Amino acid sequence: MQRSLEFDRIGNTLAERLRRPASGRFVSPTLLISRQARTIPAMRDIRLQTKSNASHGTQAIERAIGLVKQVASHGHSGLRMADLVEFSGMERPTVHRMVQALVKLGLLNRPIGSKRYVLGDYCRELAAAFADQSDLRAICEPVLRAISDEMGNSAFLVVRMGLDSLCVARAIGSYPIQVLAVKVGNRQPLGVGAGGLAILATLSPTEQEDCIAANAHRLVGYGNMNASILRAFARATQKRGHAVIGHYNVPGVIGVGVALRNSSGAVLGAITTASVESRMTRVDQQNAVRCIERHLKTAQSRLDTL
Repeated sequence: MQRSLEFDRIGNTLAERLRRPASGRFVSPTLLISRQARTIPAMRDIRLQTKSNASHGTQAIERAIGLVKQVASHGHSGLRMADLVEFSGMERPTVHRMVQALVKLGLLNRPIGSKRYVLGDYCRELAAAFADQSDLRAICEPVLRAISDEMGNSAFLVVRMGLDSLCVARAIGSYPIQVLAVKVGNRQPLGVGAGGLAILATLSPTEQEDCIAANAHRLVGYGNMNASILRAFARATQKRGHAVIGHYNVPGVIGVGVALRNSSGAVLGAITTASVESRMTRVDQQNAVRCIERHLKTAQSRLDTL
């Protein structure tokens, strides 16, 4: 079909040229056909080269985003250049160029004195923008402030991002010792923090197991956490109706998390509050749960619109 169209185009050009010879000179039909025919391979080569360039550009983007995902999957511990080369399977010079470009764009960052790359500040901006799009952050920020004012502890809004939990909002309490290690944009395996654990416990048994199995190799970076411990925590969370976890994400700190749901039962995320162990006794934990649930009721009608 394509070849037929090309020869139709040659025929139309030939007829036009025979009707209006250039400069009044007679042009041989055979010569015209020969000239036009020679353009077919050249045109085809241009099209193939354009497609090849587009394919190469797409591949470069996929590889660069793959590097960002690898760094994100290792949370605050980050990855060395050698790790990125190993995980990506690309040559070191290629990885180095891509990483430097990602650092320049703010998607990756290498803290001063460290050889490891972590997510850059622009990723936090993207996380905040993601929350704003769904209005979840706007709805929950007053709730976070009310919880932190009442408890004196930091409060957090956490959402699920695939195999991870992502902090999209935070309110700092009045108590002199605050949990500031978890910042907006902090991403970690689902379940190692109170918010992620509250969300993990709401998943179906199959999805829950798939998530834990997929993250098993990453859990070693969080204290002595492993897949078996995380499964036990998920079962306990389902039984009590809220999450309690300590020491794994931030040593010496205990967090309490409650899942957010709308009127249809869909899980939107989780609200958590955390403090040092001395301020999170069993009684404190129960008080924290009641505080979160009470303030969530004030926003439930707005959550139901999501």
